[in-house]
Amino acid sequence: MEITEVLPIKSLEEAISWKPLFESPPVIHLQNRANYSICGGDYKCHERFLTSKRLHNQGLPKTLICHDMQGGYINDRFVNGTKTSNEYTFYNWSIVDTFVYFSHHFITIPPIGWINAAHKHGVKVLGTIITEWNDGNALWLQIFSNLEKRDHLIDKLVEICKYFKFDGYLFNIENELELENIENMIETISLLRTKLKTVIIHSEVIWYDSLSMETGKLIWQNQLNNHNKLAFQACDGIFLNYNWKEEDLVKSVTNAGSRINDVYVGVDVFGRNCIGGLDCYKSLEIIRKYDLSVAIFAPGWTHETLIDKNKFTTIEDTFWRKLYPYMYIHIPSALPFSTYFCRGYGSKNHSNFGLSSLDSWYNLSKINFQPSVPLCLSDGNFHCISHVDGEAITGGGCLRLNGNNENTTYHRIFVCHFEIKSTLYFEITVKVLKPYDSHKIFLGAIDPYGMPYKMEFGVEGDNNIFFNNCDDYSCIIPNSKIYNLTLENGWLLHKLKCEMVGIIVEVAIETEEPLLIGHLFINDGNSF
Repeated sequence: MEITEVLPIKSLEEAISWKPLFESPPVIHLQNRANYSICGGDYKCHERFLTSKRLHNQGLPKTLICHDMQGGYINDRFVNGTKTSNEYTFYNWSIVDTFVYFSHHFITIPPIGWINAAHKHGVKVLGTIITEWNDGNALWLQIFSNLEKRDHLIDKLVEICKYFKFDGYLFNIENELELENIENMIETISLLRTKLKTVIIHSEVIWYDSLSMETGKLIWQNQLNNHNKLAFQACDGIFLNYNWKEEDLVKSVTNAGSRINDVYVGVDVFGRNCIGGLDCYKSLEIIRKYDLSVAIFAPGWTHETLIDKNKFTTIEDTFWRKLYPYMYIHIPSALPFSTYFCRGYGSKNHSNFGLSSLDSWYNLSKINFQPSVPLCLSDGNFHCISHVDGEAITGGGCLRLNGNNENTTYHRIFVCHFEIKSTLYFEITVKVLKPYDSHKIFLGAIDPYGMPYKMEFGVEGDNNIFFNNCDDYSCIIPNSKIYNLTLENGWLLHKLKCEMVGIIVEVAIETEEPLLIGHLFINDGNSF
């Protein structure tokens, strides 16, 4: 039987009796990232050959986003998408470590589209286990009345996670608990974490700050302290409530010890009793001062509160632009690497240079890898990079570089870590929007001795191609180079094959005029 939609599990009985369908869902495995990142505050859109300090991921503050929108399971629940438009999508994946899908049902299973979109970008996905108020208290009384039943529930949670290929759970207990069951709850968290890691080594269990492990009362602490430290010690991290003050963060740092990065400070974008909306960056500024991680709750505020959904991209970019200085940009490393820059929706659909459908569509599984920074970080009216809906090689849209009529503009597309062991295969497909437009493609690389160099190639004037016509000593011509340019349906395909041993660390384009990018492909000869 084929799965067509993903829905939550609403009761203990439903969880205990859950069985997988015969056919596994079409889920992409979590892709690798490099072991270092770049601080968003150091990132410069137009700086040639980025020299920002590379920061080892171990010890860096992390970013979790918790997606809570209209109760969950709206048009994102369908495995094969829908014929709708103006739906919420997310594309700033490079700055996210963990994505949580949230609802108010007992067991929230993340929809397939969100798992695929996140996993393509190397982002973990967690479901949610939630119990609330009197019903929640009664549910745990039932579970803890028979620990064999509790253990069976844990096994089912692991089985569900393994079947849908997501990466763990957020534990959100918003009800009181009897004192005699506090130890059982701690044991439940620990057992779930241990059993998950036996089948999904990178899995996570994160505890939400709501239940006191000293009194069993529902008391949000807004800091790491003795009321929640036992739960923190039993799992991979704690998601602090949103109503904190700076002194709460100071206490949390002291109590966390060496696990400071496992403390996720909550920021509610809806601003319920805290700073929210487009001012969320003010909270980030304080949180990062203490090297704490952050949990951004309900970032879909940028879409949910809009009357005119056509303004979504503008508001979304404004929101995240303010946060980038406090984020860490992760680096893709998995080969082969291929992207059409589609954002998982379109006013029409394309396939292999041709129009395949005139219908609007929405399917998060169709999201392609997005640029390292998919928006312009400048606050001015001129935005250097954007997404184009309706024009594509494959999918619903492509990337647009907006150029600059006054002087040539260098556009960084990716900061990356693609290890090439023998032969580089590189393809980039572009469309010029003005006749005789000149554009130059840059590949930044590091040789086996750690020395940086670059390759430059592109078009000047009337389709006159060139390769490394620069005087810069760092510009090299590789051995056995084959570089050619072909035209198909108005798109120019730059194709390079050459001998190479080293690491591609940057892909960029220089253009004076607007330019579309429809496809990018990178691979190593050893990968074939």
